Amino acid sequence: MMCFTLDSNCIIDLEDESRANSHYIRGLTNLWKRGKIDLAVVSASASENQKNGISSRDYRVFEARLEKIGLLDARELPPVGIWDFGYWDHFLWSDEEMERQVSAIRDVLFPHVGHSPPVDSDANSKWRNQMCDVLIAWAHGFHSSDYLVTSDQNFHRKKKPLEALGVTHIVTPARALELAQGA
Repeated sequence: MMCFTLDSNCIIDLEDESRANSHYIRGLTNLWKRGKIDLAVVSASASENQKNGISSRDYRVFEARLEKIGLLDARELPPVGIWDFGYWDHFLWSDEEMERQVSAIRDVLFPHVGHSPPVDSDANSKWRNQMCDVLIAWAHGFHSSDYLVTSDQNFHRKKKPLEALGVTHIVTPARALELAQGA
């Protein structure tokens, strides 16, 4: 069964039906509920900054968001753990190869971003969201999901170098729904 990894923007699309891609993501969700496809979310999405600009310290807040939009039972893809970034029981302990892969993906997506969080809160907020993207890409590849669904043009512009790193089949929400409907 095809598995579609939803990035953080897809989760936001389900929370706000007025967003341009919400229709496509809702279509994917409906196919998943009917057992036609598998949907996955990366637990790093819980670390994204919230509407108030601050990240949540409680994974249950993310689970409540997923429940509200009907994704609580979606497959969870844990990323590599980063101290003070992830949530216990929702990340993987890394080894040197995993760290190398994360660094390589970060260098493609955000070549000027440091390895550790900045002290300045505004810079840290931006770094946090960028690292979420990196960890979503890494988890998608590591867990061998079939399609990474994102409207983030940074992923689409850098598709070829990401594919070389194992982050394969990056598709827009519209394309994901087309593929899923053909399943």
